[in-house]
Amino acid sequence: MVEKSSSENFFIGLSLSNSSNYDSSVCVLDRYSKILLLDKFYFTQDIELFFNSSPYIHNSLVCVSVPYDNSLLDGKWRIHSKNYKMLGEHFKINRQRWTNRLSGRLSAALLNLSEEGTKVFRCDINQLRQAYGLNAHYLSRTSIDCKNLQSSLKLKYGFEQLPDNMLAASSLEAIICAMFAQHISFGGRVDEMYQFEGLKVLSKPLN
Repeated sequence: MVEKSSSENFFIGLSLSNSSNYDSSVCVLDRYSKILLLDKFYFTQDIELFFNSSPYIHNSLVCVSVPYDNSLLDGKWRIHSKNYKMLGEHFKINRQRWTNRLSGRLSAALLNLSEEGTKVFRCDINQLRQAYGLNAHYLSRTSIDCKNLQSSLKLKYGFEQLPDNMLAASSLEAIICAMFAQHISFGGRVDEMYQFEGLKVLSKPLN
């Protein structure tokens, strides 16, 4: 067990979606892994407002998942993206940013939050699920996967305050991000995978 010797009192996890069409969730844990807040957001402005006005931000450590950019191309650019199509030498290969696999949503706000003194890190939610033994045994984010994940968080990690009704996938992932924030703060072992938009993307070693 990692000794509780950190200076932070709150651990904030944000499961971030790649656009406002999908829900994002935030979870706040205290030093004893009690859930103080679990809420959903859709719009970027609402998430920024939370970071600007929440009393939990002070004396906290924040961990935010890196969302995958699954936006689709439109029209002829879908055709140009095929790997068997010959391209002219003046063709702009990354038009509409279709080669980008990660979304930069909220990156500027998170970087600004870090520059103001809050400890902010990024993470890969799929890697964290594997590291915590919460692998997706079913199709990711389906109803049965969410039910399995919620039960695992209750039984394996002691989140007894979770309701009996099924929570959204983003809410469950936010809890995992908050757990990882606590792990970082308590001095647990972490590895740096890469840097994304000016912030470190950390991983938890597999048990």
